[in-house]
Amino acid sequence: MTRGLSGRPVFDDPPAPPYQSAEIHPSVFTPRQCERIVALGTSLDTGRAGLEATDGTEVSDVDLRRSSTSWIAPHDGWWIYDKLARAAERANRRYRLDLSGFSEDLQFTTYAEPGAFYTWHQDGLDTSVAHRKLSLVVQLSDPGEYTGAELQFFDVVEDLTGGDLDEFTAATKPQGTVIAFPSFEYHRVLPVRSGVRHSLVAWVSGPPFR
Repeated sequence: MTRGLSGRPVFDDPPAPPYQSAEIHPSVFTPRQCERIVALGTSLDTGRAGLEATDGTEVSDVDLRRSSTSWIAPHDGWWIYDKLARAAERANRRYRLDLSGFSEDLQFTTYAEPGAFYTWHQDGLDTSVAHRKLSLVVQLSDPGEYTGAELQFFDVVEDLTGGDLDEFTAATKPQGTVIAFPSFEYHRVLPVRSGVRHSLVAWVSGPPFR
């Protein structure tokens, strides 16, 4: 018996289920909790989200990403980290990644204007983010508050069509849902058409892939 990211005992798991690029965990956070996170995130210093260059420095490229971010440290939102740790443990029953914990603050992201987006990208695999093993995205906004800004995964878009793709997208959008996926999976956020979408991104670290 070992202890997981949240400090609770973790017992031996059965064989991992088949691989899939993302897991959808509904109702991890209540609407009220989402509102608390949005209030916290918007109270912190924000800036235009940047991208990492090959040398590890941050650069701004509005052709690749247009959004704003702030950062939630453990002392500001310990209860958020605890709930995300439990979601990460559940997701990792499928992925069986070597995880050590959260080594970065949580990224509170706002897509606040028509056309705000994030093109295809990976959260981690090499350079200074090679330690990122599992990504968690929390849908903080009520889906009725915005249009567009859908979170998509490359293989899902390639493999699913019509109603199946619509069904997957609809499942990712409810407020309080957590989408968990290995950080090497390509994903994107489509442009906002109207309204504002808030999300929270967490990365669980571990030894870099070899």
